[in-house]
Amino acid sequence: MRAPLYEQLERHAKRHPHPFHVPGHKMGHSFDAEAKQRFGAMLELDLTEISGTDDLHQPQGVIAEAQELAAEAFGAEETRFLIGGSTVGNLALIMTVCRPGDKILVQRNCHKSVYHGIIMARATPVFLVPAVDLATGVAAGVRREDVERALQAHPDAKAVFLTNPTYYGMGIDLEKMAAVVHRHDIPLLIDEAHGAHYGFHPAFPPSAMLCGADAAVQSTHKMASAMTMSSMLHVQGSRIDRDRLFRYLAMIQSSSPSYVLMASLDLARRHLVVEACEEWDRLLPQLDKLRERTGRLEWLEWPRLGANSVYATLDPLKLFLHIRSQQLDGFALQHAMEKHGIYPELADASHVLLAASAGTSARDLDALAKLLESLDVEVEPGEERVLEAGVVSSHYLREQVVPMDEAVDSPKETISLEQSLGRVAAEMVIPYPPGIPVLVPGERIDEQCLAMLMELRKGQTRFHGVQDDRLQTIQVL
Repeated sequence: MRAPLYEQLERHAKRHPHPFHVPGHKMGHSFDAEAKQRFGAMLELDLTEISGTDDLHQPQGVIAEAQELAAEAFGAEETRFLIGGSTVGNLALIMTVCRPGDKILVQRNCHKSVYHGIIMARATPVFLVPAVDLATGVAAGVRREDVERALQAHPDAKAVFLTNPTYYGMGIDLEKMAAVVHRHDIPLLIDEAHGAHYGFHPAFPPSAMLCGADAAVQSTHKMASAMTMSSMLHVQGSRIDRDRLFRYLAMIQSSSPSYVLMASLDLARRHLVVEACEEWDRLLPQLDKLRERTGRLEWLEWPRLGANSVYATLDPLKLFLHIRSQQLDGFALQHAMEKHGIYPELADASHVLLAASAGTSARDLDALAKLLESLDVEVEPGEERVLEAGVVSSHYLREQVVPMDEAVDSPKETISLEQSLGRVAAEMVIPYPPGIPVLVPGERIDEQCLAMLMELRKGQTRFHGVQDDRLQTIQVL
């Protein structure tokens, strides 16, 4: 029931102190006049390391207590607050387990921060190609047998880094995966950015910590109720050097962490433990009704977990719309939604993804259902989008000519995308969202890769990692 960090900030604010310390707004006394009313109450809690508020980098008081309560709630031996999103957790984990030249097994459809961590550690990635869901064409998790084969082929690998669940809510049997990895006595690291709610309700899959992972990074702001940028890193077992891990966290996290964001983590943990289940009990039947109500639409398909699925778990809070008609693409559906005040998480050529949470209302879901029902979209016989596993998987199979950390620092030139066939990429091409690189530095651009990039460029995709965000040109070695 306690939220020790938040409670201490409130106690301090109620004393109406004289703040002769940073930040310069002095608990909201000096701030933009127009926005002061909106921000004022929160600015009173925007403090720094003063007596009583503890220190994130050397926690011994209320922050230490808040992190201990989080560890207990999430089933970890130790938890650290992250003020910089899951990105800093992924970076710190990879730099902890890998030294220059070390191998790490990595799921190819992981977040860009994992690639950045590999570059910073100067490690050597061994990519694991994910299974592809033929019904929707999206990459899911990796197979246990593929991980086992890779571990046998690379017995000197220092760790396995996987994403569970994926951006789309698809997951693997993590407990069995942990058993496979631990037979080789190396740590299993999980990017659980989209699974902060896992393990807190019977309708959700178990969390990475409950499944035996050695470390998990969660974006507590994505599917739980913390504020944006607020995440957690959970650790258990003896396979990770925690002193080294926490040393790297101190290097890459701000020396002036936001107390408002840390307090939101403290409160998000309490909300998950005390209040969220009741909210999910109301929400989950409403999500079932939405899927039933719109399931009659021929042009729309919802992913369903079945005996032949390439994924073992599916997050009921992810509303993943697969469009079965050539008359409408995901970008057009996103545009129609936004005209009606409905803002999805992501759109691409064939899909729209919406993320529900305990904060999603019946009004939100009714507006979505009415919009989908109002669209006049037909599916002609034989018009459905057909997907081939080999074609989709090939997006993840590319020749790595030069190590990533060398490629980013090598001499490069800028050429038109059309002229890039056969050249070696010098930058990372990252459609965003979801932030999963489709091309990384040092990879050779083959025909399938070039065709995919040109197809992505046609849509309304935003690109990170590139000098030319319209992808008219690309940097190559």
